[in-house]
Amino acid sequence: MIDIDVHREAMGTKSISRQMPFMVAILAVIAVLVTVYNYPLFWGIQFIFGMSVALATLFLKRGLWGFIIAIPVAIATYYMWGAPYAGISFMAEIIVLTLIRNSKAGDKILRNGSILIYDFIYNALIGAPFYYLTYTYIVKATRETTLLLAQKSIVNGVMNSLIAYVIYAVITLYLNKRSEKRQTVSLQALALATVYSVIVFITLFMSDKLYGSVMQLKAESIFNKMEMMATLVAKATTSENFEEDEYVANIKLERSNADVYYKKKNDSDYILFRKVAPKHINLGKDYMAATSSSRISKIVKKIADGKNSSLKLYLPKPEIEPARVNRFLGSMWEANFYIDSTKIKIIQPARRDFLASGRFFENAFPIINLTIVGGIILSIAIAYSLEKEFLTVLGKSKKRKAEVISTRYYKSLELSPITEIKNFAKEINRRTDEINEAKARIEELNNIAQKQLTTAGEIQQAFLGDSSDVGQKPDVSLFMRPALNAGGDWYDAFDLDNKTFVIVADVCDKGVGAALFMSVFRSLIRYSAENWCADPSETEPLDEVISSVNNYMSTEHEDMTMFATVFIGCVSHPAKRLDYVLAGHEEPVFINPDGTQQTLEVSGPAIGLFPQAEYNMKSLYFTEGSILVGYSDGVVDARDPEGKSYGHQRLLDLVRKLQKQQISSEDLRDQIVLDLDTHMENAEQFDDITIATVIL
Repeated sequence: MIDIDVHREAMGTKSISRQMPFMVAILAVIAVLVTVYNYPLFWGIQFIFGMSVALATLFLKRGLWGFIIAIPVAIATYYMWGAPYAGISFMAEIIVLTLIRNSKAGDKILRNGSILIYDFIYNALIGAPFYYLTYTYIVKATRETTLLLAQKSIVNGVMNSLIAYVIYAVITLYLNKRSEKRQTVSLQALALATVYSVIVFITLFMSDKLYGSVMQLKAESIFNKMEMMATLVAKATTSENFEEDEYVANIKLERSNADVYYKKKNDSDYILFRKVAPKHINLGKDYMAATSSSRISKIVKKIADGKNSSLKLYLPKPEIEPARVNRFLGSMWEANFYIDSTKIKIIQPARRDFLASGRFFENAFPIINLTIVGGIILSIAIAYSLEKEFLTVLGKSKKRKAEVISTRYYKSLELSPITEIKNFAKEINRRTDEINEAKARIEELNNIAQKQLTTAGEIQQAFLGDSSDVGQKPDVSLFMRPALNAGGDWYDAFDLDNKTFVIVADVCDKGVGAALFMSVFRSLIRYSAENWCADPSETEPLDEVISSVNNYMSTEHEDMTMFATVFIGCVSHPAKRLDYVLAGHEEPVFINPDGTQQTLEVSGPAIGLFPQAEYNMKSLYFTEGSILVGYSDGVVDARDPEGKSYGHQRLLDLVRKLQKQQISSEDLRDQIVLDLDTHMENAEQFDDITIATVIL
């Protein structure tokens, strides 16, 4: 199941990697849209949120994907504002955060929410000063303007990073599916981001509501002043005391630096009210309508539309004034009124009105930024305290660690003054007590079982015996080491009718069950051999021996589906011949004195599977000094720590090498075991190991 989950995880990662270019293209489009469709503040200054998409992508996926998405955002700001400075700041920000995210500590910094602090530090120490310097010395904006832009960049940067982190946290929690392999978010980060977001966004929300109220009052004041001026002009043009009314109106016009035109019902053209040259004659040539480009102009227009009037905002064309801030400060109002059959047109600068609207943020932005700093400090304190409380309860604090090390036994979790954490600790303590009780019972039962298994292993070893039932010729040595206390492998060697019988076999599976069936197989084979091979003869019917055991086991115990692979050999020294049956077992190693190898052929399937299976006895002749090594699959399948198998070829090469030393069967056996253990090192033995060495 674990391998399947890992495979699915790997396949999912590859699929996401293939889809990333397409996903990034979609995200880049979204980032540009939320940049262009922004939230206006004043003077053409807006909160834009394209960087939140780039940052969220960076948080979710290491690499350069976030950087790629930031590029079209930076380009969009150039086309919006006619200056590259915002784009440069955005690209520097994404580069800094990309380096942090892709560093060795990047995942940890992201998980605990510290990346939000790094982003704030960038905006406060690099981004804001960059805006101030560029707009002061390159754009030549006023000090008040540059300070507002610098402070606005900090607020906008904090908003983008918070939105990005919230997106990252929500997606990460949703996709995690409680999987150990997937990305996680720390409790500390969630606390930090939550407290930080609540403080920042509530502050911004309240500031926006207050600003909206101020702008509504300011818009009403702008309209009322223009309406009053239009009323004075309309009165002066129809009054009998024209000169007196004209004088009053001119004073108002002079103060507002306005040009006023009027047209009576029968007039074809507008007439300039003041008897001086107009001040704003290039409105149609050098300006463009932009009423919907600012918040205050939209409010004023709405008020005018409701009073059967009209009011428009005109900005200098970009080719005349490329700096967007300066365009708003050089903008013009055009108002049209219809009073007593007289049409009044007023054209006046909007600079004072926009400066007044900007003064709100001159006071608000320092307060907002101080609130952000306070929010960071408070959120860090809360997040740290919450993490510390959990570590204390879990016994991970330095003090608790020292206590646990000194006592060396489990201590219950400490209770917390926080209700939820207290209930969590109590539930953990309750379950731990249950686990400890169950553990103690399991250990007791395990000790009993281990004693029984150890006894079973000792009985099995005693049951197998040794090579004492064999004479001096041939020289036989035997070895078996189970993977568990008892195993399913076995060996046997005995003399009968002046011949030596050698058996190496392996019951499927391992452990006590295999050991029990091993004893049945071994007893049946030995009994059958003594029954079929007791009478003197030139050859022994080994095929009949194996067939009789196979038929019994496959019919009497077929419901257990237990089977065994077997090699049984009969050595006839006078005839220098080896008769054998190889029933589904590993092929033994047979080396002649000159180092050449003889191959043993398979005689039939494993025993215990197929009733009436046929087995053919094979024979080969040998020269004195030849070596026969029988073994189970636990030898050639033994793995080293890297998972590499011992293998048949390594065993063959070792036997050939040792044969040249005219070694005894015991030394040959010990050298094979030593080489096998050297190969395995500290790797776990997962199968029984059985070896029979015979010097013929």
